[in-house]
Amino acid sequence: MDYSLTNTYPRLTRDYSRKHEASVPPKIVHLGMGAFARAHLGEYVRRLYGLPNDEPWLISGVSLRTPNVRDSLRPQQGAYTIIERNGPRDEPNDRFIIACCVTELLFAGDDADTIKSRLSDSNTKIISITVTEKGYCRDAQGMLDLKNSDIQSDIKSLSANPGAIVRTLPGWVAQAILRRAKKNLPITIMSLDNLPQNGTSLYKIIATMLRELDPSALLWLDAGNVSFPNSVVDRIVPATSKEDLSDVSKQLKINDVWPVVTEPYVSWILEQKFSSPQPSWGPVGVSLVTDIVPYEEAKLRLLNGAHSLIAYLGQLTHKKTVAETVEDEIFGKVVKGFMKEIGETIESPKALDLRKYQSEIFGRFCNIALHHKTVQIAADGSEKIPQRWLEAIIVLRREKKPVRFLAMALAVWIRYLQGSSESGTKLIISDPRKDRLIGIVTSGFKETEMITDIIALLNSDLATDLSLIADIKGYHAEIVSDGCRAAISRLIS
Repeated sequence: MDYSLTNTYPRLTRDYSRKHEASVPPKIVHLGMGAFARAHLGEYVRRLYGLPNDEPWLISGVSLRTPNVRDSLRPQQGAYTIIERNGPRDEPNDRFIIACCVTELLFAGDDADTIKSRLSDSNTKIISITVTEKGYCRDAQGMLDLKNSDIQSDIKSLSANPGAIVRTLPGWVAQAILRRAKKNLPITIMSLDNLPQNGTSLYKIIATMLRELDPSALLWLDAGNVSFPNSVVDRIVPATSKEDLSDVSKQLKINDVWPVVTEPYVSWILEQKFSSPQPSWGPVGVSLVTDIVPYEEAKLRLLNGAHSLIAYLGQLTHKKTVAETVEDEIFGKVVKGFMKEIGETIESPKALDLRKYQSEIFGRFCNIALHHKTVQIAADGSEKIPQRWLEAIIVLRREKKPVRFLAMALAVWIRYLQGSSESGTKLIISDPRKDRLIGIVTSGFKETEMITDIIALLNSDLATDLSLIADIKGYHAEIVSDGCRAAISRLIS
């Protein structure tokens, strides 16, 4: 964040009116202290204030890749503003909330010793994580990628010296467990990323690391000393703009160099599986459940899946935001059709009305105040599409149900990978498999071969589904020839 503040308002700082907090060590260490963590986890921890026990649960926020958050918020003693947008800027529907739940900011490149100390501290009861899908260093099967050079480096370094500086999220977590095992300090480790069975996935990754490093630490973990609860998190958090900073100054008469912008809606469904003391999650709105799977499928496929489709449609047709994209009548209809089709793959939990949920999601997409950029959502498609789209296709194929809207979505994504909008403007493709994907779409292969190779990169079984490949090819040809709107118009007619 590099926005200059030109007014004379004072800088936002932490409110120490709750004097008992000033010397209280953090109980939560969060790895990946980006905007989502501050708008989601930060909101729930903030809500703990004022509960009858009023026990402070504070966050030590760790950035693994850049010092930007630390450098911006450390002068504010960790305080920041949550802006809840719920309508046009010129209408008084926004809320400005100051959050003081983050007590320190650290960066792995400079503060490694402090981070190691926090992760293994007896006061730390929770390690939470938001590093996006690619931060887990998984291979195509969802396991730890032992061929990853950074993973190899971490394993080598930790084998030689358990106190070594590590490079990866699995390295940091494995090191924390090694140190806590020696002290016999149980811990709960929470993934808040959009991964299927995120806690279970993280466990498998860390178990692989520990087998390589110290099998006895894995035995200690499996004895109930470390838990990895699965969770489903939901809140739309677009990138912060210069206008957002200005709005904070106008409303609160302070300067905040990095507020977070979000919607009023927030949800956290958390598996009741803890190895350490927890705050009172239930009274602040966290839904504690024993079976996370139905909620996970509903959220990943309906909300995140539709988000991805919207992003690629928007990128191809010069629509900068989610709201702008679904405002287009044709695109709005295809998104609703997509959700209806993908909804047929979800076994709805009793507590969730799928029709109501779909309507609620679409309403959130229409929130014009959020300015949720399609370019932001379009990133890392090859990491997201397997769980958001392909798993649903497998279910529909197994049940011999039509796959029309999902095939169209894949055709839209493949057209996006060709690197230019419908008007010829160059698109920025951000994806961990970018080189391989671009290589395929620019190879000069015939259309069928090109589409087959792209699908095979994500799911080899679906690449053998000749009917699916033919459907994708047909939709892709229509998009290339006539554009997205015309191709979709024929689909929904």
